[in-house]
Amino acid sequence: MLGDCERELTHTRQITCHAYRRKDGLWEIEATVVDEKGEDVPFRSREPVHAGEFMHHMGINFLIDDNFTILDVRAAMQVAPWSACPEAVDAYRGLIGLQIGPGFGRQIRERIGSERGCAHLTDLITQVGNTYTQASWPERMARQVAIDPDPRRWPDSRALAFVGECLAWKRDGDALRQEYPELADD
Repeated sequence: MLGDCERELTHTRQITCHAYRRKDGLWEIEATVVDEKGEDVPFRSREPVHAGEFMHHMGINFLIDDNFTILDVRAAMQVAPWSACPEAVDAYRGLIGLQIGPGFGRQIRERIGSERGCAHLTDLITQVGNTYTQASWPERMARQVAIDPDPRRWPDSRALAFVGECLAWKRDGDALRQEYPELADD
């Protein structure tokens, strides 16, 4: 059973995301991943990474407008395991102009691919999208309610994209019936 056996910490991964609303109305989303080793990691072709040292410390920042469009991207690697890793950061500029939403993952793969980017930075992009959605949600909802109190007539269907996407927001669930009864299945 979990927790029933003695254990030793061997790795810590921390993913941190921050969302900022700028004075010009745009959003900055910063995502960072840090991998700290809890034990020495030997390599054949380079010095080992020792316990307490970072294997990865890298991040990606996005500038996004209210229409889910990526206006700018900056990636950086403070610590990377291989000398070639930092060469991947420029590939992420290819995401400028994309819209976060359906098909976003496919578009990332098309523009960045596997061998031009960095697996860790690419993984962070999902968290950037989630962070942007969470940060901008109250404001987006307020704009929709100001247009029409009935969510069935909201012009921005993305405002309710979470409906039907998890147990709490299932179409016949209590949360939907309480928050948006017009959308609930009876």
